[in-house]
Amino acid sequence: MNTRPKPPTNPPSANASGEPLCAPDGGPDSQVTIYDASSDLARPGRLLWRIGSDFWAGRELAWRLFIRNLRGLYRQTLLGLLWIFLPPVANTAIWVFLKSRNVFSFGGEVQTSETVYILAGMILWQSFIEAFQMPMNSISQNRNMISKLNFPRESLVLEGIADLVFNFLVRGLILLPAFLIFGVAIQPLALLSALPLAILLLVLAVGMGLILAPFGSLYQDVGRFIGMVAPFWMILTPIIYVAPTTFPGNLLNWLNPASPLLVATRDLVVTGTTGQIWPALVYGIATVPVFLLGLVVWRVSMPAVVERMPA
Repeated sequence: MNTRPKPPTNPPSANASGEPLCAPDGGPDSQVTIYDASSDLARPGRLLWRIGSDFWAGRELAWRLFIRNLRGLYRQTLLGLLWIFLPPVANTAIWVFLKSRNVFSFGGEVQTSETVYILAGMILWQSFIEAFQMPMNSISQNRNMISKLNFPRESLVLEGIADLVFNFLVRGLILLPAFLIFGVAIQPLALLSALPLAILLLVLAVGMGLILAPFGSLYQDVGRFIGMVAPFWMILTPIIYVAPTTFPGNLLNWLNPASPLLVATRDLVVTGTTGQIWPALVYGIATVPVFLLGLVVWRVSMPAVVERMPA
């Protein structure tokens, strides 16, 4: 007599590609994810969908990490949140002093207060370089959690972006008294126009940092090289001087990813106009693919990064 095999008590709830299928009973365990060996890069649309889903799933963890870091970062300091203000203010004071001693001169005439001009550039530069280093710092600071716990890694990116936005907004408050002290007129329309450019500047820096983060987590040379190059990068960026308009200075301005969006934002905030609108638009358009590429590199490389982390 032929006997038919009994159906499994828990039928599979996902196909070979990892897509969930609903069980007949519709119970709480009706969705199970099965992982296969195929690369996510073979289906870029599904990969981006999963990245977005993990961003949404990790939002609560990102918020808790943001609150934890905010409370712990300045807990054992005397100045507290003033440490957010001090780096751009100190750098501005140094460059203003050097300018007053004729150590250097601007490449063009500044149509406003030089102090406010440099301060606004320093605030944007500090935010840019922090955004660029954020993914690598996030892996380094959360190394134990990454190696021992299974959670959406995109929550670390989301938490880092929250830190960047908070620090940027707090630093921006310095400009209000600076405008009043040095007699610079506040132009609301120009400020509104500069805000999207500032956001694109931070997103571009985060995207570039995401691309370098896997290499920086595996090889300490990357972080050391960035620390060595950052001061020279700042000098090449028109922060303490007017952006050049003649060759070869204008070409260097175009090739510097930190320059167009930063200069356009600073000029709009301080003077209300900018001559860098076309470079800023080009880099603004390039921001989206760079950021998406960074997210893909982050997603695909994280398993390899976790494997090489000490337990």
